[in-house]
Amino acid sequence: MLDRNNIEETLKEMARQQGHELNGQDKLIIRTRLNSALSAKERHRQRMTAPEYRWRKPAPRR
Repeated sequence: MLDRNNIEETLKEMARQQGHELNGQDKLIIRTRLNSALSAKERHRQRMTAPEYRWRKPAPRR
C-alpha cells in the first residue's frame, strides 16, 4: 500500500502539472481529506475482518 506522504505528493504534483498553484489552504484540504479517506478505509477493513457477532441470552440472575 502506498504511504500517505507519497499519495499527498503525487496529488500535489498532478495539480502542478495541470497548472494549479496550491496555497496553504489547498494543501491542508488535500492532507485532511486524504487522512479521512484512508482512515475510513482502515475502519472498513477492520469491520470486514472482525469475527461475526453472536448474541447470547444473558444468564438469569440468582
